[in-house]
Amino acid sequence: MSKSIRDEKLPVSSLSFLPFEGIRTFTEALSVGVMLVDVEGVLYHVNQAAQLLHQGGSIPRSGFPLADFSPHDWVEVKKVLATGIPQLCSLLRLPMATVLVSRMPVASNGVTSGVITVMQDINNFNAVVHEFPEYQNIVHEFETVVDQFEDVFLSLNSRGVVRHVNSAYEKLILLGRQGLIGRHIEDIQRSPRTLVSLFKQASSSRTKVTMPVTLPTGQIFQGSATPSFDDSGNLFRVMLQLRSPDPAPAEPEPAVAVSAAPKPTMPSAELQRVCNASGFTVHSSVMNQVVQQALKVSKTSSCVLITGESGVGKTMLASLIHNNSTRSSRPFVVINCGAIPEQLLESELFGYEKGAFTGASAHGKIGLIETADKGTLFLDEIGELQYSLQSKLLEVFEKKSFIRVGGTKRTSVDIRILAATNKNLAEEVEKGNFRRDLFYRLNVIPIAIPPLRERPEDVRAMIDQLIEQYNSQNGASKKMSPDLLRWLLRYPFRGNMRELVNIMEWLLVMSEGDTLGLQDLPAKLQQEYQLTEQAQVAPVSLPDITQPVSSAARISVPQEMDDVQLSLKDAVAAFEKSYLERAMKRYGSIQAVSDALDVHFSTLWRKLVKYDLVQKHPVQEKKYVS
Repeated sequence: MSKSIRDEKLPVSSLSFLPFEGIRTFTEALSVGVMLVDVEGVLYHVNQAAQLLHQGGSIPRSGFPLADFSPHDWVEVKKVLATGIPQLCSLLRLPMATVLVSRMPVASNGVTSGVITVMQDINNFNAVVHEFPEYQNIVHEFETVVDQFEDVFLSLNSRGVVRHVNSAYEKLILLGRQGLIGRHIEDIQRSPRTLVSLFKQASSSRTKVTMPVTLPTGQIFQGSATPSFDDSGNLFRVMLQLRSPDPAPAEPEPAVAVSAAPKPTMPSAELQRVCNASGFTVHSSVMNQVVQQALKVSKTSSCVLITGESGVGKTMLASLIHNNSTRSSRPFVVINCGAIPEQLLESELFGYEKGAFTGASAHGKIGLIETADKGTLFLDEIGELQYSLQSKLLEVFEKKSFIRVGGTKRTSVDIRILAATNKNLAEEVEKGNFRRDLFYRLNVIPIAIPPLRERPEDVRAMIDQLIEQYNSQNGASKKMSPDLLRWLLRYPFRGNMRELVNIMEWLLVMSEGDTLGLQDLPAKLQQEYQLTEQAQVAPVSLPDITQPVSSAARISVPQEMDDVQLSLKDAVAAFEKSYLERAMKRYGSIQAVSDALDVHFSTLWRKLVKYDLVQKHPVQEKKYVS
């Protein structure tokens, strides 16, 4: 192989036998993302499509270890390197896209020399379906008929991959079809485990199998699995069915005149299962309210503007709204207005006709807006949309149609629009950066997501969930030390959920032992820990809490403080810690102290964690009732 620029920059790789320039020329012409990783875990080549799919997170670069960008991906690649067994068609959620991933070994002289990873944006498949309207109509008719049944139906292929589900199954495990189609039945953790046994027995026996299926709730269904075969006798489908037992007839109740009661809201446990289906973990009252608002608006066609800092989960909330709407079986198209280059944004959004500009496809191209027809269009980072395109987007709102680049005819679309931003759009309007009319079109129902640092209950729940998920997937038994847990609960998480997930992934993948400690933090966070670690403050004599808390305003600083050389900040902290500790001893629960001191529950929780008072005093957790 002729010496290339790459050969001069990088050491010899196990994939050096491949013609690098030829690979680069070929892969850059593809619309799918391609990454080549050698046996050392170093990225030999990453095409531009793969880098675009990683926008919003760590973008992989040639010549650097894959673990630096995606530790979880490196774990999966190592499995392929070790076994030589390819991984086909698994779903991977990236910050800006959900992709279908296949990882295949690259062999040289019978030895695995690396792994090639191919990623396809799952939303692109929607565009393919739209090219075959007759097929789309058949699929829609099939789904409509099956959705009428109260029984649970799943259709699996011969390998156990879900091909179709009905709405009864979605309601049973509270997971939308986008999170089900294309996944193996064993990978759906909320699904009853007996379904896996049903599938395997029907596949091996090649006959119909029936058995009782017990749900986690204790409810028992009658399950059956029916295999189907093609003309050659090969298994190609297994239909699973769950039928609920007929309820016992209830005793008739006497008619009583009652006033119409308001519809009860969803219980907290039910709410959490709905949230988990879209990636949310909700244990705080403030997020409980946010999700309740989202579920209420999901049943309408109103435009929703989701605001919040970067990484708080705006895309997840939009997904939750879509998954619980009447359009849940239709496309959910995510467009990051800040990730697409300005010169390409218009053609990507609206599509173009053939010959519209130099380099345009000879067949033209449909835009992302058109692929969302009959579904939901989510405009992320809408505040980054260039001013010249805002008026054209406004037309989509008002006329439900648009004109392709280089075209003359209007294309009609039926879409529900959701938008999100981390900017204050009202201020952007006053600065002249955002159209006022478009702002009012977007801001029909605003929902604000608070930052993670304001909901410590969610931080703890997410940590536990990520550890449990990692242990389940990798057969591990990782746990967290109390010191590390206390520090993470105090950490501000400037990147919100995205930063928490990244930190936990680093800890879980890179730690050596089963107990995660402060020493396992990345070097940058270890430095921050050293800087934020405060020296122990000498105890200060303070008055006891013997009077009602309302008299606290009359408490004066004791004379003993004059002899202690403390800064005002440390003195206030010492007073606050001692006062809260005595309040906890007196009232016994976080909720009681919250009511007595007239302080918000979340604020009190953060202070108790800050002063290490949660572990010292067993308290009753607040139960949120939606």
